[in-house]
Amino acid sequence: MSGNDAIAYTLRIHREPGELLWAEVAELPGVFASGADMGELREALAEAIGLYLSTPEQPVRVQLDEHVSESVEEQRVLAHPTRAA
Repeated sequence: MSGNDAIAYTLRIHREPGELLWAEVAELPGVFASGADMGELREALAEAIGLYLSTPEQPVRVQLDEHVSESVEEQRVLAHPTRAA
């Protein structure tokens, strides 16, 4: 997996009144994350996707594209996974 292999994922973002944001990744069963705002949620999702794609021998770091919208409940994002050195 190189930094050029972008993968599109569908994020389902949930907003509960007075609660943290949380999102699930439709294509990766059991992958979800939460955050106080969209920036924190993006960071947590990148980490969660990376953990899902990692193996004990080859950890994976993921960078999500910057265009995650503040107002959309479901959206597609590109993830750029790279094997950690």
